Amino acid sequence: MTWFRQARRAERDSRARIEALDRSLATIEFALDGTILDANANFLAVMGYDLHEVQGKHHRLFVEPAVAESDAYREFWQHLKRGQFQSAEYKRIGRGGREIWIQATYNPIFDRDGRPMRVVKFATDVTAEKLRNTDCQGQIAAINKSQAVVHLGMDGTFLEINDVFLRLFGYERADVIGRHHRMFVDPDVAEGWDYASFWQKLRAGEYQTGECKRVGNGGREVWIQASYNPILGLNGKPCKIVKFATDVTAGKLKAADYTGQFEAISRSQAVVQFDLNGTVLDANDNFCDAMGYRIGEIRGHHHRMFVDSEYAASRDYEEFWQRLRRGEFFSAIFERVGRNGRKVAIQATYNPILDMNGRPFKIVKYATDVTRNMEARARAVGATSQTLSNVQSVAAAAEQMSASVSDIAEVMVRSKAAVDGIHGRAQAADQAQMRLREAAQSMDGVVQAISKIAEQINLLALNATIEAVRAGEAGKGFAIVANEVKNLANQATVATSRISEEITGMQGVSDEVADILASITSGIASVQEYVTQAATSIEEQSAVTREISTSMQNATVDVRSIGEGLAAWA
Repeated sequence: MTWFRQARRAERDSRARIEALDRSLATIEFALDGTILDANANFLAVMGYDLHEVQGKHHRLFVEPAVAESDAYREFWQHLKRGQFQSAEYKRIGRGGREIWIQATYNPIFDRDGRPMRVVKFATDVTAEKLRNTDCQGQIAAINKSQAVVHLGMDGTFLEINDVFLRLFGYERADVIGRHHRMFVDPDVAEGWDYASFWQKLRAGEYQTGECKRVGNGGREVWIQASYNPILGLNGKPCKIVKFATDVTAGKLKAADYTGQFEAISRSQAVVQFDLNGTVLDANDNFCDAMGYRIGEIRGHHHRMFVDSEYAASRDYEEFWQRLRRGEFFSAIFERVGRNGRKVAIQATYNPILDMNGRPFKIVKYATDVTRNMEARARAVGATSQTLSNVQSVAAAAEQMSASVSDIAEVMVRSKAAVDGIHGRAQAADQAQMRLREAAQSMDGVVQAISKIAEQINLLALNATIEAVRAGEAGKGFAIVANEVKNLANQATVATSRISEEITGMQGVSDEVADILASITSGIASVQEYVTQAATSIEEQSAVTREISTSMQNATVDVRSIGEGLAAWA
C-alpha cells in the first residue's frame, strides 16, 4: 500500500512538472519519423499555426527546404531515433515564412524496455534576444571595422586589440598584448596626477571620454577621440574597460592650422562678429581701437552704430544685410563712423559663416583701417590734378618747340642747299681760274717766241745794215728797209716786253684769285660741314622733340587716368 501511494505521489509530481513546463514552454511531440503528434498552445502561438494545421505533418514544415534536404538534418533525426538527446539554438520558419529562433531540447521518450517511442521538444522563443544579439554583434563588427577598439584589464593591461588600433599606432599584436596602457602615453603624463586620477575613476566605474594625445610607434604623435567604458560583471562591479577610439590627428592638425591662421588674422586685422540681424556678438581689440570703443560699449548693439544715420535708414543698407543673410560675400572699402562721429575708412570683407546644413548663422567681418591711406589718396588726387595741369602745359610747350624746331630744320635744309650751290659755283670759278692761268702761261710762251723772233730780226737788220754799208750807193735802199725792219723789231720787242709785263701782272692777279678762291672754297667747305652737322642735329632734335611731345601727350592721358582712378578709390 505504501508503495502504491508513493507511485501515485510520483505520478502527480510528474504531471505537475509537465503542466508547469507546458505553461511556461513551447512543447511539441513527434513520432520517431518526425511526424507531429501534438503541440501545446505556446508552441502554436510561437509558430503562428492552429493544431489541425500541423498535426500529422512532418517536422520539416518548420525548417527551410535546403536544411530539410541536408545530410545534417537526416543525421539529426537518426540521433533522435537512437535515443540521443539534442539541445541547441535553432532557426525555424513560422507561418508566412517568418524567421523564428528557439532555444530547444529534443528529448527521446523511452518505453518500459528502454526503446525510444517518441520525441518531446521543449522550446523557448529567443527570436527577440537573437535579433538583439545579432544587432549588437553587427554593431560591434561595424565598430571594429571603423574604430580602434581595445579591451583593458582593470590594472590597465591590454587584453584584446583590433586591427584598426594596431594600424593606427603602428604595432603588431604581440607588441601590445599584456603591456600597460601607459606605453601609449607621454612619460611625463604617465607619471602625473591626472593620469593616476583617470584610472582611479575608471576602476570606480566612471565613464571617461575626450580628445587625447597618444604616442604611436617611433614616438609618432597621434590624436584620438576616445571613450573609455567600464564593463560591469554579474556582481555589478567593473571587470574590464572597453575603449572605442577614432583617429582625429588630421582634423586636430587642421584645427590647429585654422586656429593659428585665425589668431594671426586676429593679431593683424580688426575682427568683429555679428548675428544675422546685424547685432555685434564679439570684436577683437584691433576693431575696438580702430572705432574708438571698448567691447562692452558695442556688444549687443547693431552694426548701424558704425554707419551714417542717413545710410542706416536707406534701402541700400537694408538690402546689404538681406544679401548677407542669404550667404552673399562682400569685399570693398567702406566708410564707417567711429566714436564722436569720426570718419573711419576700412578695407573689409563680410563673410557669412555656414552651419552644418549650409545655412548662414553669423557674419564675421575682417577689416583693416585704411583711413590714413584714403587721406593720402585724397591728397594724391589733388596733387595729380596739379600734375596734370603742369604736364598739359609742358605738352603744349613741347608741341610749340617741336613746330619751331621743324621750321628751323626746314630753313637749315634750304641753307644747306644754298651753301651747296655756292660751293659748286666756287669750284667752277676755281676751275675757270685754272684755265686762265694755263692760257696766261700759253701767252707767255708766245711772247717769248715773239721776243726771240724780234731778236733775230734785229740781228738780221744789223747784218743788213752792215751789208748795205758795204754796198754803198747800191745798198742805200736796202739800208732803209733794214732800218724799218729794225724799227719794227724794236717796236715788237717793246710790245712783247709790255705784253710780258701784263701777262706777269695777270699771272700775279690770277695767283691772288686762286688763293682767294682756295680760301673761299675751304671756308665754304667748312660752312657746308657745319650746316650739314647743324641740319643733322636739328633733324635729330626734331625727332626727339616729336617723341617728347608724344610722350607728354601720353603722360597727360595717364595722369588723367591716375587722377580718375584715385578719385574713384577715394
